[in-house]
Amino acid sequence: MEGGGGWRGAMGTVGGITRTYGLQHHFARPDLENPPQDISRALLLRIGRYMWPYGLKWLAILACVLTSAGLAVLPPLCVGMIIDQAIPQGRTTLLALLAGAMVALALAAGLIGVLQQTLTVRVGQGIMFDLRNELFLHLQRMSLHFFTRTRSGDIVSRINNDVNAVQGAATGTLVSIASNIATLAATSVAMFSMNWRLTLLALAVVPAFYMPSKVVGGIRRRLSAQTQESQAHLLTFLNERLHVAGALLTHIFGQGKNDAQAFSALNAKVRDLNIKQSVVGRWLFMILSVFSAIGPAAIFWYGGYQVLQQRLLLGQLVAFAALLTLLYRPMVQLASVYVDVQAAVAVFERIFEYLDLRPDVHDKPQPLPLPQTRGHLVLDHVGFAYPLPPRLPGQDQTDPVEPEPEERFAIRQISFQILPGQRVALVGPSGAGKSTLTYLVPRFYDPKEGVITLDGCDLRDLALEELRRHIGMVTQETFLFHASIRENLLYARPDAGESLMIDACRAANIHDFIASLPEGYDTLVGERGFRLSGGEKQRVSIARALLKDPAILILDEATSHLDATSEYLIQNALEKLLRGRTSLIIAHRLSTILSADMIVVLQAGQVVEKGRHEELLALHGLYATLFAQQFGKVLNLSGENGLHKQGVWPNP
Repeated sequence: MEGGGGWRGAMGTVGGITRTYGLQHHFARPDLENPPQDISRALLLRIGRYMWPYGLKWLAILACVLTSAGLAVLPPLCVGMIIDQAIPQGRTTLLALLAGAMVALALAAGLIGVLQQTLTVRVGQGIMFDLRNELFLHLQRMSLHFFTRTRSGDIVSRINNDVNAVQGAATGTLVSIASNIATLAATSVAMFSMNWRLTLLALAVVPAFYMPSKVVGGIRRRLSAQTQESQAHLLTFLNERLHVAGALLTHIFGQGKNDAQAFSALNAKVRDLNIKQSVVGRWLFMILSVFSAIGPAAIFWYGGYQVLQQRLLLGQLVAFAALLTLLYRPMVQLASVYVDVQAAVAVFERIFEYLDLRPDVHDKPQPLPLPQTRGHLVLDHVGFAYPLPPRLPGQDQTDPVEPEPEERFAIRQISFQILPGQRVALVGPSGAGKSTLTYLVPRFYDPKEGVITLDGCDLRDLALEELRRHIGMVTQETFLFHASIRENLLYARPDAGESLMIDACRAANIHDFIASLPEGYDTLVGERGFRLSGGEKQRVSIARALLKDPAILILDEATSHLDATSEYLIQNALEKLLRGRTSLIIAHRLSTILSADMIVVLQAGQVVEKGRHEELLALHGLYATLFAQQFGKVLNLSGENGLHKQGVWPNP
């Protein structure tokens, strides 16, 4: 590679090891992601923060490691004494004691190993528990914008796959490092005490263990990051295609074969990356095995010569050779640990990417409490533009610099107020900004311009949890958890009693249906409530809102996909739900429009008309046009002359 700087330049200066073993051309392909950087001290300290709460257990694990390392060097010494003293001198008692000592040492080492493993597993699972909880709580605080631009499969993969991958680094890797260092130190002391010349010869090959592990570690770290990302893509695909709605869509459009091919491609990518990781590890093992064979060969050659010259006892050579295994095995494992740490760091970095995200909407340092509210909402010159998508990693380095696109406001200069208990209906063509406006009241987003106040307080000064406690929403797309009807209802108010829950369901005209089910309120609704009809799901949603009993209600009341009976039941339930509440309604029904205290007409993100039904019809503007398009045919069939007199239908 040209140039001496950077990762690729560094690979050309490691003595040709990667070329010798085929690693550079086999794995360092140009289509892989950017090369990994050195592990920073700040990153290590951040990872260490998750280890700190388990300090006492770590000390106990360290004590087990040190004890095991000390015990590991004693059996070879026993063998040496058996060969050089017990057998030649015919000391049967000493022979029995040494043989018994070897058994006792093995038993002690086994018991200590069980204790160490128990502590290690407890620490590892504890760290995973803490990390998964922190990640889930953090994601719960993320703004709606995060979930609209992030695939659900990727989110699940970070919480599940990535956190699971942390366990090996959190416990196995650290314990392996401590154990190998302790074994290395104890073995070196024992070997120097026996023959310092042989020890220096054995240590001469140690530096050769480091160079290949560094190169392979960088490759493994990059491959690990790619593998986790590919697994997230695969999980996203599975979640979408094997979800009940996705499966239905696949059958409707006959895309089973194409989906199978797409899944096979994703699956193949995961397979290939896992194979590469395994092969990289095997290459490293092969390289280190060659180096670890050089040392024993040199020891047996030089040590055997000294035995022939009667400068070294045979038992000492045998014991030294046994200790040599304890010397090189930690070397090989420490070299492999470097590779594992590089791979684990990539997983931690993926998790920290999410933990470093900051929600677009958040509480001020000292938000105002909101124990009660009258429900007086004022929107004063409100404007909002959806956040721009982030630039792709590396885009600013590989692509020409382009000017940032200007923010496109979804709504602008919106001003009106809703008095306590009033109903305000939002009407307008698709894309006019109606849904966007309803997202600002519960602070799913904050306005870019203007201010929204509740009882005179800027919404941004209020605590999010306090604000949303007073707001209920019934959306057109009703979502139910894969749980019982009871659990779905109580999600709005976990402390509600049975009588309150039943009263809410009676008011929503859904109690009789629930009672007719074999398991009643304990009936499972299925994935996203798929076992219920659209009207039944919407009435459960209304009952859930009634159970919460909010002072402010936001409602998207579309019922175009429902039959006449369901629509009648829902309309009756909504009337009970709206009674006495400050309501902001995306109106689709004639009855809602006629009963609204004020109708706000939106077009292209701006208020073009507002007033009561009769006032807006008299203007012969956008509202009159939309009204005629939506309800004209129905009203003509109902009797045009009578409706003219009632003021529902405009006179020609």
